[in-house]
Amino acid sequence: MKPCNRYFYFLVVWSSIFWVGEVFAGSFQFQPIPVAYPDEDLIGPKMFYWEEVGNNSPEQVLKKFLNGDFTSFGEAKLFNKGYTESIWWFAFVLENTLDENNKMIFSPVGAAIKEGILYTFDENGELLKEQYSGFLYAGSERDMNSRINSYQVILPPLAQRLFLLKVDSRGLNTYIPFYLDGVDVYWEYEVKRSSIYGTVTGILLMATGLGLFFWFYFKESMYLAFAGYLMSSLILILEEDGYLFLWVYGEYFGQLSAVITPLFSVLMSVFLLQFIYYFFSIKLNGFVIKGKFVPTFYTVYLYAFLVFLTIFFTESYSFNRFVNGFALLLSFINMLLVMILTFSQFKKKGRITYFIFAALAVLIFGFSNYVLNLQGITDWHPLKPNGLIFGSIVNVIVMTIGLSHRYYQIRRDKDRLAVQILEQERKTAQSIIQAQEKERQRIAKDLHDDLGGLLAMIKLKIDSILLHQKENDENKTSLEETQKLMQMACQDLRFIAHELMPLEAAEKRLKTMVSEVLDLVKVQNKIKISYDIGDIPYLNIDIKINLFRIIKELLNNIIKHSEATEADIQVFFDNYDESITLMVSDNGKGIPDEFIKNPNGGMGLSNLHKRVNYLRGQLHFDVNKNGTTVIVTVPFEKENKAYE
Repeated sequence: MKPCNRYFYFLVVWSSIFWVGEVFAGSFQFQPIPVAYPDEDLIGPKMFYWEEVGNNSPEQVLKKFLNGDFTSFGEAKLFNKGYTESIWWFAFVLENTLDENNKMIFSPVGAAIKEGILYTFDENGELLKEQYSGFLYAGSERDMNSRINSYQVILPPLAQRLFLLKVDSRGLNTYIPFYLDGVDVYWEYEVKRSSIYGTVTGILLMATGLGLFFWFYFKESMYLAFAGYLMSSLILILEEDGYLFLWVYGEYFGQLSAVITPLFSVLMSVFLLQFIYYFFSIKLNGFVIKGKFVPTFYTVYLYAFLVFLTIFFTESYSFNRFVNGFALLLSFINMLLVMILTFSQFKKKGRITYFIFAALAVLIFGFSNYVLNLQGITDWHPLKPNGLIFGSIVNVIVMTIGLSHRYYQIRRDKDRLAVQILEQERKTAQSIIQAQEKERQRIAKDLHDDLGGLLAMIKLKIDSILLHQKENDENKTSLEETQKLMQMACQDLRFIAHELMPLEAAEKRLKTMVSEVLDLVKVQNKIKISYDIGDIPYLNIDIKINLFRIIKELLNNIIKHSEATEADIQVFFDNYDESITLMVSDNGKGIPDEFIKNPNGGMGLSNLHKRVNYLRGQLHFDVNKNGTTVIVTVPFEKENKAYE
């Protein structure tokens, strides 16, 4: 084109612009946007839009703009037509007021832009440049590899440029604010924004980890639903601001952007609904499939799967619009149901319900505001950075506190129940032990009074006969042997009676009782037994008898099973721990592991465990090639200790 013709064309183009402005005064006001050092400027009110009819080239759209077919944003700061089946064009003119190149970044911040192409025209209406963005392009294929759709704009000194932006969001929402920033301002904001979202991500991941820990620890589906709710919330938050595209899938499968918002809106709401059912133990409604109960709200998961399938029908714009729009509506309904269910638990569950209700109220307000804005029903932004993020963070913090409180209550109730069970077991053991001791006393008394007396009389008779026997009488030898057997029988009887009930146990010290029984054991066995019983506080008859029985039981095991030649008994009092420690060791072959792991397999160890539990003590076995050591630790509680 010759210079004169080009100049003539320039005059025609811009004259037509001003002519159109005059003709459409009041409805179409075209005016360049003067820029010097833009500072995060929302330029929506200075832009124009047009819903494409047919298939148009950029040059054809430029003519429509110049002819006044575009509509001004008016006072609107952003563009929002809800879910759409159309391609939208946007126009604006920038004028550089500097006498040097002016670098800026233009950002249509919409998470649901499939394809955004920015066309740059000079003063002559000549197309200078095409720049691409949108989730159909991998991060590296975009004009700027950033979380949002951004374009680098360079204006020559004192020059004007007309820009046309083609946005394809068919089947998706068209919630798009438009920003114009200086390069430094843009990246400074992005750093701050990334820091905020990194913190949010960390908080939600920590809360998710806590939920998974509770699920693994308690094996309750409620905590798994809570973790699913948190992850869905996190994915929604990151997707809304483009970080999920930037950090996770943008380079591999950008088409996911088409389904993530509706899909995880549904999943977030149904996970939360499931959590509330479990948290308040609300009876589930459902149906039976092949003998298995399926809750009704599980059908929502099927719809979520249907939402995911829309990714494979990218050209079915009406179908996608309906499915995705209904997904957000279904999410909203689920949220309302969550509120109703929580409200219904006020009287039953008490104070914790108020915390959960308050947290849900903030979440549902923020989520509802988010959904209504996406649908284009409202254009109200009271919560920053947006309703979804604000509501989710508040909800997560309060819900996590609520879960921690519930965990504390469960632990407290479990501990209380464990104490009750232990106390009940102790009472049962006390009844059994008291019955055993009572029976031992009766048997010992009968042996001593009846059989003992009878044996004593027989012994006296034999002694009397022996006194009158002649030295050479053949019967004398037999009587002497009978006398020895009778002495052994009396010793055995005395041993058994002492084992059943030590004489005057209430008045005797534990050391004396142990010494007496060891003297009897030494007479009948070849095991070398040593003992050391230190100064211990005065023990009531209950503790004393049970410690004595424990020592006797361990000695019996050594004598009968260990094949030991040496044994040692130590009893001492630990002033620091306020406990009595009993250690019984031998050099025998040890106790098999199966008996230690299953003490009920042998009556001796079973009784041993019962007595130790009755005394609220602890029992420890140390078995090695050198023998066995059994340690019994019994707590001692007495305000005024007097030593035996």
